Amino acid sequence: MNNRFILNISALFLAFLVVLTTLFFTKNKLFDYYFTYLDSLKKTVELQSDLESGKIVLFGSSELVVYPNQKFLPQNFFNNELKIPLRVQGNEGHQSFVILSQLAAFDNKKVRENAKIVVLLSPSWFTGSSDNGLTMAKFLEFMNLGMMNKLYFEGQTQDKYKFLISDYIQNNISYIKDPTFIYETPFKDIKDEYIDNKFKKFIIEKFDEKYVKTQDISYLKQNINFDNLKNEAKIIESSSSNNKFGIQNEYYFKYIKPEIAKNNFPFEIVIPPSLEKNEEYQDFLDLLDFLDSYKIKPLFIMQDLHPYIFIKNRENANLLMETIKSKVLEHNFEYMDMWTYKKEDYEIGTLIDIVHFGELGWLRANQKIVDYFVK
Repeated sequence: MNNRFILNISALFLAFLVVLTTLFFTKNKLFDYYFTYLDSLKKTVELQSDLESGKIVLFGSSELVVYPNQKFLPQNFFNNELKIPLRVQGNEGHQSFVILSQLAAFDNKKVRENAKIVVLLSPSWFTGSSDNGLTMAKFLEFMNLGMMNKLYFEGQTQDKYKFLISDYIQNNISYIKDPTFIYETPFKDIKDEYIDNKFKKFIIEKFDEKYVKTQDISYLKQNINFDNLKNEAKIIESSSSNNKFGIQNEYYFKYIKPEIAKNNFPFEIVIPPSLEKNEEYQDFLDLLDFLDSYKIKPLFIMQDLHPYIFIKNRENANLLMETIKSKVLEHNFEYMDMWTYKKEDYEIGTLIDIVHFGELGWLRANQKIVDYFVK
């Protein structure tokens, strides 16, 4: 009995000594983490809570912010009109890679089982200059210090995604002014700091216990008359009295009419010569692979480029859109195709300008979201 007591005391003392030694050698990193990085974690908890709770989370880009007063904009329509909880995440330039990065940072069993994801795709992501993929400025906006710490020290995602994100940062490190430790250090080096990583993981988990509030969100089918709402959308749609394209007067006068005067009309869709060199397309494929682990299959909605305005090279653009659609369907994800190859298939008012949804476009997308997730 005495020997066992001595052994237990010795083991306890040794463990205490290891903790003290570790704290001594890592205290600067831990204190820096606690006082600097932890504060930015507060910006992440709402999204994590919504994903874990099963709230519908819609990821998109400029269409979510450019016309904030649209009645059928999802954050307005769902939360204000239908009283159905929905979150939107993103603004201009928010594309596939940063969506993947955020989801990877939050990856855990609750998210994989409960998350209801909608991704708004834009043809403009994959064409023109945007095919070069995500900008570092947009990455930093959504992958702040707290998100990066979640990704490296708490996120349960496969290491291949952590390496993928780390490689992106290292390849673009010159675009970060005075990068902090979490950005300038490759994940392969961070991964080796076993004890330091365990402490950081412990701190983040304690933070989550205090601030991440998982709700019980359930969606009940509602009797919504979308035919009546469609008529309403046509009535409140922005006037287009100075053009035949059904787009906003001011937009036409400012952006389209000058191009017509310069003989730069109709517009051409610039298609990258190779999908292998199309960064956005490759990022999109990585996002599809990542979402395979989700129990509730995500919904992808492909938007349009105005077929009365983007006429040149539309046939090749159509082939690209068909390829993107096929990749989503290969993963057995839900896909809503709002891309129109022929202008005869386009309904005036679907877009409010040449790339962004008008009230009719939003209403159609909202109806799909309701039909798919509210059951």
